[in-house]
Amino acid sequence: MTKGDKKRQKIFEKYRDNLNLLIENSLIEETKELFICPICLEKHADITSDNPLTLEDAPPKSLGGKANTLTCKKCNNTCGHQIDFHLTERLRELDNAKFPNNSETKVRIKIGNETFNGKIKVENDGTMKMFHSKKNNHPEKLEEEMVELKAGTIVDLNFLKSRVIPEKLEYAILKSAYLLAFEKFGYSLILDKNFNIIREQLLNPEERLYPSGFWFTPPYPKELCGVYFICDKGLECLLAMFMLETEHSSRMFGAFLPLPINPIEEVVGKLNDKLNEEKEFKLSLYPMEQDEIDYIEDLENIKAMFRWLEQRAK
Repeated sequence: MTKGDKKRQKIFEKYRDNLNLLIENSLIEETKELFICPICLEKHADITSDNPLTLEDAPPKSLGGKANTLTCKKCNNTCGHQIDFHLTERLRELDNAKFPNNSETKVRIKIGNETFNGKIKVENDGTMKMFHSKKNNHPEKLEEEMVELKAGTIVDLNFLKSRVIPEKLEYAILKSAYLLAFEKFGYSLILDKNFNIIREQLLNPEERLYPSGFWFTPPYPKELCGVYFICDKGLECLLAMFMLETEHSSRMFGAFLPLPINPIEEVVGKLNDKLNEEKEFKLSLYPMEQDEIDYIEDLENIKAMFRWLEQRAK
């Protein structure tokens, strides 16, 4: 068994045991001895099958995430290709627009009547250089213009058109927040019908299903990353906050997720209305001690959470 297989097996057993614990204490109704893919809800008796369980990075590994959960191979591949790309690409675009040291940015340069593909490279000392490749241009025309190019010649510089689809960028944020919630709470929450809208959105990125305005960029320190309950009456939901890190920058993102109390459309709508009215307001978050409260194996904590949810739902 490889190192990766051992890690997959360990995560499989952790969440299988969490599911068994919930079933044995009549907190949910399900089949024991299984791992359920959090995105498509396909059931797995082990980590190997025609659609095996794979390590899932949340947030994406390219943005500093770690593989602490599993999803099936189909969901991992599909979401990675259709969703995660747009978030990673957008953050790279934001970085490149600032021309940070030790970076490269693809551009199109117009010299005279000709347009060429080029690359701007910024050295460690801030020196900026421009390169043109014969492979990506008409070699004879490129050589001709380079010979004629003189100091003081004006060239038009244009960035390549963005390939990012804004809605899919949002769904990538939603996916990271959702998987972090699964990592924190296991199956206690995500099997509830109020979470169906997340799964449907991730599996159908061409159609808008999840309410807009569910995410923001808080100016908080990295220490506040985690998944919290918002406890204010009528606003009960989960808030997942996490850092996305590129080679040149770090940005925190926050996303609101549902609870088995109110539909997330209502909660997000109320939060946005409140923000429009007050511009700034406080929310009651719990728990602040993210690493001290276990919702996977500690039955008393899990039962306390279910009691609170039941009370608020009434």
